[in-house]
Amino acid sequence: METGDSGAFYTGRDWTSQGNVLKHNFIHNLGGGDAEHVNTMGVYLDDCDSGDTVEGNVFFQTGRAIMIGGGRDNPILNNLVIDCPIGLHIDSRGMTWKQWNDPKSSGWNLEAKAEKMNYKHPPWSERYPHLAKIMHDSPREPLYDPVRRNVFVDCTKEVAHLDGNVKKLLGKFEIEHNLAVNTRGVAQGIALTKDLKGFTNLSGSAAKPIPLGMTKTAQGKLELHQDPSLLTKQIGFEPIPFDQIGLYRDDYRRELPE
Repeated sequence: METGDSGAFYTGRDWTSQGNVLKHNFIHNLGGGDAEHVNTMGVYLDDCDSGDTVEGNVFFQTGRAIMIGGGRDNPILNNLVIDCPIGLHIDSRGMTWKQWNDPKSSGWNLEAKAEKMNYKHPPWSERYPHLAKIMHDSPREPLYDPVRRNVFVDCTKEVAHLDGNVKKLLGKFEIEHNLAVNTRGVAQGIALTKDLKGFTNLSGSAAKPIPLGMTKTAQGKLELHQDPSLLTKQIGFEPIPFDQIGLYRDDYRRELPE
C-alpha cells in the first residue's frame, strides 16, 4: 500500500521459475506507488523472470495490473483488468540492461542459475523445451509470452505498455483475441489501443454503458459484472468464478479416536 516498484505477487531474476500458475485470484485496491511511473503492480514478473502463467484473475484498482520485465514463457490468459492505470506491461530489459546475465551483478546470473538445475537435460529439457535451448534462441529477447483472451476495462493511462524493442518483435509474439473496453465512451481519461496487434476496442455510451466492472453493494461487498454472452462472443473469454475466489471456512471436523 505504501511502496513503489513492488507487487502483490512478486518474483524475479530466474529463468528456472517454471511451471507456476497464478489462477483465480482477486487482486485489488493497491497503493499507487510513484504516480508518474505507476510502479505498484498486481503481478510483477521482474528482471527476466520466466515460466509463470497468469490466468483467470481479476485485477481492480492496482497500478500496473500485470508486468513482464523482459522475461519469457509467461502466458497471460483470460484475465479481467478493471479500472487500473496500466493493464499490461512488457519490456525488453534483457536486451538493453548491461547487467543482463552478469554473475557479478546482484542476482543476475541467469544462465548459471539454470546450469545448477541441469536444464539442458531431462526431465527439465523435456518439460521446458524453450528453456533448454534458450542460449541458442535470442536469450535476451522477451519471447514466448502469449497474451490471449484478456479484457481491459476502463484503463486510465494505457491498456498495454510495450517498449520500443517489444513493438519491433511483435511478429514473434502470440497476442490475440484481447479486448480493450471504454464502458461509457468517455472521451478523456480512458485509454484504448491504437492498431495494436491482437486487440479489439469496444466502447459504450453514457446512455448505454457496457455492463463490465465492479460495483459495491450496500453492505460494502464488491460485486463483479462480467457479461458472458458479450465477452464470449467477442473473444471467447471464459467467465471467472468470482464468487468462489477468496477465503474459505472449513467447518469439517474430523472425529478423533479417544
